Amino acid sequence: MQKLILYFVDIVLIIIGYILSLLIKSKGLIYFNEKHLFTVLSLLFLFLVLLYFYNFYNHLIYVQRLKLLFKVIKIWLIAIFIYVISGFLTKFAFLIGSRGFIFNFYGISFLLFVLVRLLLIPDILTRYFIYSKRRTVCRYIGTHDKFEVVRDFFYENLVAGFTFVNSTNPVNCKDNCKDTFLYSESNEFDELYQEIKTHLVPGQQLHIASKLFKELGIDWEFCYIEDVPVLTFLQKRNQGPRSSLIRFIDIICSMVALILMIPIFIILAIVIKLDSPGPVVYRQKRCGKNGKEFTLYKFRSMYNREKKDEQREIEFKKYIEEKIAKGKVVNSNDMTPVGRILRKTSLDELPQFLNVLKGEMTLVGPRPSIPYEVKYYKNWHRDRLLVKPGLSGLWQIYGRGNMPCDSSIFLDLMYVINRSISLDIKIIFKTIPAVVLGKGAY
Repeated sequence: MQKLILYFVDIVLIIIGYILSLLIKSKGLIYFNEKHLFTVLSLLFLFLVLLYFYNFYNHLIYVQRLKLLFKVIKIWLIAIFIYVISGFLTKFAFLIGSRGFIFNFYGISFLLFVLVRLLLIPDILTRYFIYSKRRTVCRYIGTHDKFEVVRDFFYENLVAGFTFVNSTNPVNCKDNCKDTFLYSESNEFDELYQEIKTHLVPGQQLHIASKLFKELGIDWEFCYIEDVPVLTFLQKRNQGPRSSLIRFIDIICSMVALILMIPIFIILAIVIKLDSPGPVVYRQKRCGKNGKEFTLYKFRSMYNREKKDEQREIEFKKYIEEKIAKGKVVNSNDMTPVGRILRKTSLDELPQFLNVLKGEMTLVGPRPSIPYEVKYYKNWHRDRLLVKPGLSGLWQIYGRGNMPCDSSIFLDLMYVINRSISLDIKIIFKTIPAVVLGKGAY
């Protein structure tokens, strides 16, 4: 219900900003036409999508209002950029192209959003949650001294809507507690992951405070307690319907991609052949769901010369045991001039749409592991094999080759736990800037 109310509020704010902008532009007289209708519908779609991707329909975000303000500024800048570029490419065929209208709308809508969403709504939610019966009862797990810190923090931030019960309290948490809050003091990701597995209940939110989250560089935290990030984990109860829908999407998207990219494939094949001798497409054994091996396809990016598997295993073993970035495992001297560009832009991965079509991979998921990598996995690492490997995942958008092994695998396990249709969509859209900027590519 809260999300529906927030959606309704945003729609009203955008429409009000739109009407006021037209009134100012036309000096009090509005003549509606087809372009006006397409413009307001485009603006509604654009802003609702951006607000959704930046998690503005979760009331927990109001705990950090300053961070929220910077997010709003970022969203409005992105929206202006998309509007102007879309208008330029289509010669403003369906959008209002008046600079005065654009300036007025984005200025007015920004002020309305800040006034209502950042000032008025948090105050309303705080007043609503003053009554403890309206708050979510949250079972606390951790040391007693941290319980008092967490309890006091959320009492000062009633907008989150939490009431805390210590796990040692005789209150029957099984019936009363809807969420769980874990304050972890683990220093290693394997310890943190075991804590999460112990306390995770499908269908129930698990809020986790851990200093280790700082090493991941993600922006999921909804607050900081004593400079410790707090993230929310939610494992869906039934993944069956999602799996069926995802498979359908995989088939459609991979078929469309393979057809549309035929000209690109032809050009890349010619360039690779002219650059160095060897096959255009490189085939490699990889481990899929539950460790089942399959043949992965990539555009060749290295010289066609043999390299002993023993040496590669030694390099990977060093990577997995020491805190070094994975990019150092690959010897740059082995890459062809064209191959460096292919890897930097991730164009070498395009043939994997064929793996997606065959059902060996999916669009979003942990990257497929090489068999010798799985050989050196720690026990907790193997949980990343519980789902199909994907073209892109959390590791690709937040770290790629810049992260040590435990951090990157923990990111993949975060996806395994939290996977959902909405998370998949967010990862797909965030993959685009990660690939364009070549973040962590090697």
